[in-house]
Amino acid sequence: MVIHAAPSVAVMVVEDDILVRMVAADILADAGFRVVEARNAQEALTLLDARSDVRVVFTDCNMPGAVDGIGLARLINERAPEVGLLLTSGKVRPAATELPPGARFIPKPYRRSTVIEEVEGLLGVADEGAKGAALVPQSVTGKPSLVEGGEIAAAPLSEPDKT
Repeated sequence: MVIHAAPSVAVMVVEDDILVRMVAADILADAGFRVVEARNAQEALTLLDARSDVRVVFTDCNMPGAVDGIGLARLINERAPEVGLLLTSGKVRPAATELPPGARFIPKPYRRSTVIEEVEGLLGVADEGAKGAALVPQSVTGKPSLVEGGEIAAAPLSEPDKT
């Protein structure tokens, strides 16, 4: 599914792995979004403070630094609750209670179509002005398969332990 995003809609991709970040940015740019990239939570917060056009933040849960992706999502939710939050990880599966209200989670490796559908869904929720409980798909309970019925858009390289 290809969408035609309004040119004013920006999505921020926060990912410390440059190759995964580039793939995610390409997926979103190909779908018509303007993409803002950040390497870590601190850079993401600095960019968000300087920009008013970011409507969705797509972040990895595991990142180096004082604040990981879940912490970043919580900070964004406190500072700018109108910004949609999409989290991803190939290592952790956060419980819905660990995520801010309205945040969504998709496991790595993820499909192109899943990323686009989730971002569209977050934009729809933001446009309606309603943010409910965090959404973690039931399919997240198991480890994703590389051959699970379709294209795989991005997967982490073997990540070192960042704890």
